[in-house]
Amino acid sequence: MRCAAIIPVHNHAALTRSCLDALLEEPASRDLEIVVVDDGSTDSTPDLLEGYGDAIRVRRRERSGGFAVACGDGVAATKAPLLLFLNNDTVGERGWLETLLADADAHPEAAAIGAKLLYPDGTVQHAGVAIGQDRLPRHVYGGFPADHPAVNRSRPFQAVTGACMVVRRQAWERLGGFDPGYVNGLEDTDFCLRLGEQGAIVRLCHKSVLVHLESPTRGRRSPEIEAGVARFKERWPEVRPDDLEYFVADGLLCLDYAGTHPIRLTIDPLLASVEDRADATEGLLVRRAAQVNELLRETVRLSVGMAGIDDPPEPEPSPPREAVELDHADLLRRAQEVEAAIADLQAELAAARPDSRLAHAGPGPQLRYRRLVERIRGVVHERVPPGATVMVVSRGDEELVELDGRPAWHFPQGAQGRYGGYHPKDSAEAISHLEELRDRGGEYLLVPRTAFWWLEHYDSFAEHLSSRYATVECEDACKLFALSGGKG
Repeated sequence: MRCAAIIPVHNHAALTRSCLDALLEEPASRDLEIVVVDDGSTDSTPDLLEGYGDAIRVRRRERSGGFAVACGDGVAATKAPLLLFLNNDTVGERGWLETLLADADAHPEAAAIGAKLLYPDGTVQHAGVAIGQDRLPRHVYGGFPADHPAVNRSRPFQAVTGACMVVRRQAWERLGGFDPGYVNGLEDTDFCLRLGEQGAIVRLCHKSVLVHLESPTRGRRSPEIEAGVARFKERWPEVRPDDLEYFVADGLLCLDYAGTHPIRLTIDPLLASVEDRADATEGLLVRRAAQVNELLRETVRLSVGMAGIDDPPEPEPSPPREAVELDHADLLRRAQEVEAAIADLQAELAAARPDSRLAHAGPGPQLRYRRLVERIRGVVHERVPPGATVMVVSRGDEELVELDGRPAWHFPQGAQGRYGGYHPKDSAEAISHLEELRDRGGEYLLVPRTAFWWLEHYDSFAEHLSSRYATVECEDACKLFALSGGKG
């Protein structure tokens, strides 16, 4: 076998089953040796792995040694020249494996090649690792739409994630593998930086795409993670920050130099928000957004006309530009009107062309998500008293915590109530964080449809909620748990 997949696992048998089943369905897996390292699991994982028979090889550790140690054991069990490190919380899109291996063949100069990883809601989790100005690594463009041009470029990075990474065996042996001094965090970045020290290339293959639950098997606030960050800072005090280089190269941060200062900065709103903006800038943003809405309405009208529907609805004439004064509420109302118009026109297109693909097109993913957000707001308006505090499994989406007069918190959250940027490592941590926030005044927990996987993955957390608190079932949008009293 020219390539071996090294899959370290520790408990979470259901995740491992999903990963292995999807991997074995890949056509390219016929030429793949699969080595699963059971890193001291205490659940049904050993029985699960035994059921795969000769389709996989299993290395069993009696005690958990962590990601780096488990990967090293997996490498020792194979002679393959290419090593594919793969997390058990990943499921690839069809053809991802063949694409990744083809990229490795096409770029023999690359010692390590990473894949593009998406969250379950379809947004970007990993499209390369950049070093921030604080000299710490971060997944560049996390949360961006999966079809954004900036995340659809195969190119070099200083590092890629070990959640899905092909490494040439010669490079692995030359460096001695992952540093076991890191425990479940930063081993991959450290390894890639050491490759770079030797002049080797690390690159991203954006066409190889997998869905990744981003570390549900470990938390982000553990002493091990903090110790890993300290180790990284000590080892790489002079690592080169390069995040701004990507932002500029991708056109998301633009600098316009005049003869004297100040220079003019243009920042894509997907990339960053600017606090303490001047009133003139705020007004310009509002006016530009209104113009975009009007252009979108006109584009839809013309598209419907070209599709052959007679007398498409005419937009109401807009007043002269000088007379328009918009605030945020008015801008939101206009956006909602445009979305509703698009939905109506999509329905008309489907009715007019029942035998064409238009009949099955439906709304795109962004519009579907916007509809979901509006449906969630409607549920909250109906079921949550004004002023009651709602905790939202939000993954950092600020739209989901704008709930019409109801204070809303991100869940999980970090300092100053901002999104914590991690998934709980297990149900016990999720329950502890929930009860901590409940004691601080959280009265409801809202789980949007895009996060229903939480209630399957954190099964004890789901049992805790359903057994202790009243539930509002809204399967098409969200689940809402009333935390202010017991189940009545």
